[in-house]
Amino acid sequence: MSAPTLLQIVPTLAGGGLARATLDAAQAVIAAGGSAVVASPGGAMVPDLLRLRASHLELPDSTHAVWGRLTLPSKLASSLREAKVDVVQARSPATGWVARALARRLGIKWIATLHRPFLAHDLAGRFIERRQSRADAVIAVSDHVARDALQRFPALEDRLETIPPGINFDRFDPAIVRADRLIRLAGELRVPDGSLLVLCPARFTEDNGQKILIEAIKRLGRDDVFCLLLGSTGASTPFEKELENAIVAAELQGRVQIGPYVDDMPAAYMLADVVVATGGTRQGFSRTLIEAQAMGRPVVTEDGGGAAEAVRIGVTGWVAPPNDPAALADALQAALSLSIERRAELARAAQEHVRSQFSLAQSNARLLALYERLRIP
Repeated sequence: MSAPTLLQIVPTLAGGGLARATLDAAQAVIAAGGSAVVASPGGAMVPDLLRLRASHLELPDSTHAVWGRLTLPSKLASSLREAKVDVVQARSPATGWVARALARRLGIKWIATLHRPFLAHDLAGRFIERRQSRADAVIAVSDHVARDALQRFPALEDRLETIPPGINFDRFDPAIVRADRLIRLAGELRVPDGSLLVLCPARFTEDNGQKILIEAIKRLGRDDVFCLLLGSTGASTPFEKELENAIVAAELQGRVQIGPYVDDMPAAYMLADVVVATGGTRQGFSRTLIEAQAMGRPVVTEDGGGAAEAVRIGVTGWVAPPNDPAALADALQAALSLSIERRAELARAAQEHVRSQFSLAQSNARLLALYERLRIP
């Protein structure tokens, strides 16, 4: 069979792991000889998508599931009449509503991708999440997410596949990051000279455990440590304002700083002495930890979620109990206290680990195989 025409419906292309996974899947299909279309409200990564020779359909910036269910499928079906889409993939609960209705209109199958556990507490949220369990195939990005899905929906077992995202090692390679990139980025981010850098990249749309990290930095009590929370898109979100208040309350101005979304993440990781991913059981997966280990950096995360699956505990990084600032501070102290020799050993182990377990080529091959299976009548 020829490679498919894949339509992905995503809540945003503003950056982050979900947007990167969307581009990776599009690139895989195009490289295999197929076509890729992404429907989204847009974002900073749309030019990157277009450079792949994929197509982009602009969606209204609305997350109201009922509204989307009633209006978007017909509009998308009309726009896609000539595209001959073979498979629809949704990457969030809300877009799953649209994907299911659109797939029915087009007479094709659809995939729900679970990027995190089921988290909704209200009736409407749980109803929206539950629709994902009706997909023709369901992808979980980690074993943690897969276990959560099967616990809630045992009937998914025959349709659920765990496919962790992979990363491009041609991009995340310490050997290709030149000194001028590091100098320029350090200046842009205002990293103090001589400080040990704790880096935590995460979007500020919701609480991903950054407040726990702020408290851990306070407990660490080291004046030589500078913590950078990356991910601001310029327009301050309510949660970003909460973080600013938490930094002030902890009296950590000048030691903990909110920074912008950074496109040159390989250079950002090279600046860091340790890279952190918080969030505990809310974390479905952490692309950050994979990328950081590919760059040879020690990593620290919280246990209980998909992020911990990326770490070889005691070999490539440390895992602290969730919601425990004291334990997180201890893990940070261990990472920051590595000798030069031990840091070099860890870097080699981390790079070997992610190259064997989280290759983009492996991930793409599994995605393409799934797309092909869904096209078979």
